[in-house]
Parts: sequence; C-alpha cells; structure tokens
Amino acid sequence: MSKPYRQHGPGTLYSQRLMRALDYLWRHLDQPVSLERLAEEACFSPYHFHRLFHALMGETLSQSRQRMLLHRAADELAAGRRALPGIAARAGYGSSAAFVRAFGKHYGETPGRYRQRRLLISATSQERVMPNVSIILLPAIAVVQRRHYGPYMGIGQAFDALHALMGPMPGEGEPLQVFGQYLDDPDEVAAADLRSIASVSLPTGFSLGDAALAAQGFARGEIPASRYACLEHVGPYAELKTAWDQLYRHWLPQSGEEPADLPCLEQYLNAPYNTPPAQLRSRLLLALRN
Repeated sequence: MSKPYRQHGPGTLYSQRLMRALDYLWRHLDQPVSLERLAEEACFSPYHFHRLFHALMGETLSQSRQRMLLHRAADELAAGRRALPGIAARAGYGSSAAFVRAFGKHYGETPGRYRQRRLLISATSQERVMPNVSIILLPAIAVVQRRHYGPYMGIGQAFDALHALMGPMPGEGEPLQVFGQYLDDPDEVAAADLRSIASVSLPTGFSLGDAALAAQGFARGEIPASRYACLEHVGPYAELKTAWDQLYRHWLPQSGEEPADLPCLEQYLNAPYNTPPAQLRSRLLLALRN
C-alpha cells in the first residue's frame, strides 16, 4: 500500500491538531460548540478549519456532530427508559418533530419504530434463534491502538482519533482493517469502568515511532491470531450487544467449542463516515480454544 498523503498523514501537525478538536467535540456534545472554538482548539484559522476538517474526516463538522449525537440517541432509544422529548433535547433538537425527521433520514426509520423494533428484538432474544456462525482463522495483525474508558458506545471517540491520525488514504492497495476489542462484561462492570481498545491495521510504510505515538495517546499492538467464531451483523452499532447475546446464549453452548482467554473482538467492514447506520457491516469474533 502507498504511504498516506504526507500533508495529512500519520504524525503530521494537521492530524495532531484535528485530534484535539475531535476530542473537544466528544467531550462537549451536550453544549453548543462554535466553529471558532473548535478552530481555536486545533490552532487553525476559522476561515480554513472547516475545509480542513472536511478534507481529513470525509464529513463536515456538522455531520460529525450529528453522527455522534444520533449514535448516542439510538442507544437511549434501545434502552427504552427515556422519553422521546428528552432524547430529542439531549441530541440538540428543539422539538421532537425535528428529531424524528433527522433520525429517520439518518437511520432509515422513525425513532418510535426503531425503539419498538429494538424492544421486540430484546424481548425475543431469549428464544432459541440459532445465529448463522462460521469458524474462521485470523492471522496476527499489527495495529495502532487507542484505549477507551467508559461506555462502549463512546468508543467512537477513539476511532475518530485513529481516523485523524491515519488521514485520507489513496484508493489503491489493501484497505486498512478496523477492530474494536472489548475487555469487560457490560452487564457486570459499571459503564464508567468499561475498558475497550480501538485498533486499525498498520499501513505499509508506517514510520511513526513508539514515543511519538505514545505522546498522542496511541500505541502499537496486535490483534491475536486465533480460531474465531464469526457472526456477521448488518445494522447500527447499537444493535451489536443483542447479537453478542445470541452468540453466547444460543450458539456457544451447543457448539462443542470453548472460548479462548482473549477479549471479545469486532471487525468493522465499512465506516460510519460514509455508510448509513442500517448498512453498517460488522463481524463479531469470539476467540476459540484450539
């Protein structure tokens, strides 16, 4: 694979500045954030920051913020505990009607229908519906990683930072592989204490040293080689927990397999930056003993 474009590539001043703006945006989702404030955080002129952000991230600033807010709203809808007006207000919409239009455009269904479908899935997940699982061999893959602490739905902050670090890549060559590792059981560990790791495979020619990576909150690592039970899922990331429950509840006990002492692994086959949530493709990977 060719090296990333050097004006936006790993370790450049552009990617470092962009990461500061992204981190600030994630930390202040519940507050109005001006273009000027984000430009200041990234040490760019407001006249150029938006164009640079769009060029590096592949989406506009407003699209990034809307993606983050609607992703969180989808999780709240699935939980079924918060009323629609409260979810709409927390997502930054002045009325439920405006939120319904935006959510429908992004997710392809209204919030009410999405919530009903998710609640139905949760209610029927106890039924013995055998998921379509294959067993694959995955080789060890060298990656760059960024750790995330807190609710798993917030790991997007770490993936955005990796996206900014790598910068836009040329179209030719083998595409990067993107993984999430989840180290704790969300049903047993408090949300604030959950540990996860966002990872992206190392492109050929990646030369950023360990010290430079560590200074920006990254590290080199490896996706472990193993036999994996693989369940492919199409749909929003908020639905992946239900898919994991089906894998553990229905497939594993009758499979004759035992899980290896490795974290739960997800591989993301396309990206939320340019893919509607209903079309996101993920592989749930459960490591198995040899």
